[in-house]
Amino acid sequence: MGLNGAFSNPVETDKSLLIRLSGLQKELLAKASEKPRQARDRRNRRPPVLELVTRVLEATARPMRACDVHAAAMTLYGSPLLRHSVKEALSAYTISGDRRFRRVGHGTYELARPSQPQIRPDRRGRK
Repeated sequence: MGLNGAFSNPVETDKSLLIRLSGLQKELLAKASEKPRQARDRRNRRPPVLELVTRVLEATARPMRACDVHAAAMTLYGSPLLRHSVKEALSAYTISGDRRFRRVGHGTYELARPSQPQIRPDRRGRK
């Protein structure tokens, strides 16, 4: 990128600032050509949260609290996971999607079995 626009219509009448700026630009371009920067490695792709949560619930034969699912999924993945993404996967696939999870209580989920009906309580807590 050139400095043509800066030289053609300077805000300041003193050209010494523009001359120093031009010198700095040449110096930086020379350094960049001597020692080019390497591209950074691409970040790892997002963790497969839905797959991890499904595997955790498949491994247990009992309902689990969302915080326990999160802890087990992090252990399985071997790296930190956002608690929000685990809770979001549990919630989203309980009420929509393929409905692979079933909510059995406040914050407690289990893997839905095909023979289990999906009964959702109404707003007043009745089934």
